[in-house]
Amino acid sequence: MNTFSLEAQQTGFSLFGQVQDEDGSGLMATISIHELGKGTLADLDGNFTFKNLRPGSYHLHITHVGYKSENKNIFIQEGDSEVKITLKESAIQLESLTIEANPFKNGPLEQSQTILVLDRDYLERNNGGTFANALEKLPGISTINTGVGIAKPVIRGMSFNRIMINDRGIKQEGQQWGADHGLEIDPFDVDRVEVVKGPSSLLYGSDGMAGVINISPPAFKQNDEIEASFTSMYRSNNDMFSNSIAIEGNEGDIIFGGRFTMQDFADYRVPANQFNYAGFILPINNNRLKNTAGRERHFSTMAGVKKDWGYSTLTVSKFDQEAGIFAGAVGVPNSYNLRHDGDFRNIDIPKQSNQHLKVLWNNSILINGNWVELDFGYQKNERREFSRPHTQEVGPDNPFGNLALALTLDVFTANARINKTHGQKGQSIIGFNSQFSSNEQSGFEFLLPNFQSFQGGLFYFREYKFSPNLILNGGLRLDGAYHDIQEHLQPIFERLRPTGETDQRNPDIQKEFFNGSASTGLSWVFSDNFNLKFNLGSAYRIPTPIELSSNGVHHGNFRHEVGNANLERERSYQSDINLAYSSKRFLISLSPFFGYYDGYIYLSPAARFSPLPGSSIIWEYRQNNAIFTGGELMSTFSPFKGFSINFGAEYVYNKNLDTGLPLPLTPPFSALTGIEYKLPEVARLLDNLYFFAEVRHAEDQNRVDRNERSTPGYTLLEAGLGGDIKIAKQEVKFQLSGQNLTNEVYFNHLSRYRLLNLPEQGRNISFSLKVPIAVRNKN
Repeated sequence: MNTFSLEAQQTGFSLFGQVQDEDGSGLMATISIHELGKGTLADLDGNFTFKNLRPGSYHLHITHVGYKSENKNIFIQEGDSEVKITLKESAIQLESLTIEANPFKNGPLEQSQTILVLDRDYLERNNGGTFANALEKLPGISTINTGVGIAKPVIRGMSFNRIMINDRGIKQEGQQWGADHGLEIDPFDVDRVEVVKGPSSLLYGSDGMAGVINISPPAFKQNDEIEASFTSMYRSNNDMFSNSIAIEGNEGDIIFGGRFTMQDFADYRVPANQFNYAGFILPINNNRLKNTAGRERHFSTMAGVKKDWGYSTLTVSKFDQEAGIFAGAVGVPNSYNLRHDGDFRNIDIPKQSNQHLKVLWNNSILINGNWVELDFGYQKNERREFSRPHTQEVGPDNPFGNLALALTLDVFTANARINKTHGQKGQSIIGFNSQFSSNEQSGFEFLLPNFQSFQGGLFYFREYKFSPNLILNGGLRLDGAYHDIQEHLQPIFERLRPTGETDQRNPDIQKEFFNGSASTGLSWVFSDNFNLKFNLGSAYRIPTPIELSSNGVHHGNFRHEVGNANLERERSYQSDINLAYSSKRFLISLSPFFGYYDGYIYLSPAARFSPLPGSSIIWEYRQNNAIFTGGELMSTFSPFKGFSINFGAEYVYNKNLDTGLPLPLTPPFSALTGIEYKLPEVARLLDNLYFFAEVRHAEDQNRVDRNERSTPGYTLLEAGLGGDIKIAKQEVKFQLSGQNLTNEVYFNHLSRYRLLNLPEQGRNISFSLKVPIAVRNKN
């Protein structure tokens, strides 16, 4: 450490404070400084102290059980500072948590957009085997499923490249453009999630049109703390066994963590013994969908330093999944290849293999009183599909064997942000995002060509506080992009012999894009209990190389997809309103939205069949003007301590303004009603015992595009209980729950298996255990 750093540490300033309730009594609250990862516990009188702070702006998080959490901006200049914080009692866990992904690191009160925050407890209780499935109970969020283990989120009826997934500040880049491609994220390695609804291109760039899902790392452990945990889960429907072990700690200024996860699952069960496909009645043996088993192995490791100037961490992770593909996804199935092979855990051909490597370097540095955030990332996504060659496409000297399709995507990302505080009048931020991608394809089939793509953008965002209860914000952004897509010539075979001729699946394509976007909004607390948010934004999306140039059978989607080299940029003009009322025992929030889309890009079924083997009709990328509107309703009522009633509802209406028809794959109206009761301590061995029950109802979806089938509605029942078991001094968390308890036969309108007339999973009983182990506590 150099002389300057030692001097800064010795001459640092202190922050003194007190946390109290509305009656003035002290609270033993937990207080942490976000930027430094430092935390402390207030004493019996609510007093706390932080020492050796450099001049600059800091954000305090203040939490205490039974009270609304708070956050506060603190400015350390040329002397010690003192702060007094009052927490309001609340029976509803409506936490005013700091929004980590928000560049200003303040709470949802200051935000003009609707942001939902999920902590680790919520994610663990709703772990459905994939990261996306843990989110689908939120109003406005649904999922596209392909069997088990593959799911991706939908926000307000939009998905794929209109939703951005940010993992530790870096945009997740894989094969998210396909419904049969899940998000390559370990569901156990997610500590906190923030879902931003509405246009988010201003801060995040292209693909943030419908919203952003931000994954934040866990808070740093305090000095000399080391904690480990073991989590195990079983799901009965597909006999899934999941085991995950993690460790994290802090040795002086060195912070570290690691996790390893294993998931193995068998063919999953459906409440049917046959299905109808292309006019054929085909069997489902033992109610199990053959060749839907899978295996997953994931690991991550993190190390870094935490100093008085901020922190720097390096994270390396690897997602590894192998999963079978139902035979009907590759060609027309028959009774023979649907026959039980004697092993429900066998992964046979056709199958897919997915690996995703990430190396992330995150930095937060205090320079001249301002915080500079630097994020760098490298990702390597490898997707391989295996199937037996079609004789119409490949000759006897096929060099690829059973490798039907291989896609290798390398992505380099660099982001920077500078946050400046303007006293008590707000904050501003200037930043840029940049990304370079390179894709290489292989295999005896063709879907996507080789391409290189570069995107970069610069933005400015300003928050202005007219008063503590009225906050305005606004910003501007400029972006540019360049796609270089290479021509692909597919050899033509006849009677297993090459003809010497080729089929041009796509030409050389070079396209440049330049976009500007803007956003403004306000948050107004016009009484003690009411909060009005309004956001108006213009977002954009650059056509992806997939939309411009794909031309092949996408087996997991059961269709031949054809790109359109003439696509232009997609532009939206969106408005969001959120009106919330909250009191000690009641919360209700209404969030209507409206958006006009100029040049909306989508896949639509055409009225002609594909000439390629293993496919049915052609789906083409098209571009039309469209509107999206709808809203979400969320409410919680706690009539007495420990008991709450929850209700959430969502509706999306869209329309293609050129055809007058709905857009394809629009989620139906749905509502989720639930109750939860936290029991008082019933025995010395049991603590925090809770019971819950939920009913999900989805209406018929008859508003469909041309050549798209409608889907009947359904009602599902889920219930469970959980709590903590104390064995000697060791705490063990458990949960027992059941999904689709009535074994309902239903179809998810967004599921690709609906196209095969295959229902969703039947009854599923889940049991999970988590054992936290304090290896070493803080002295």
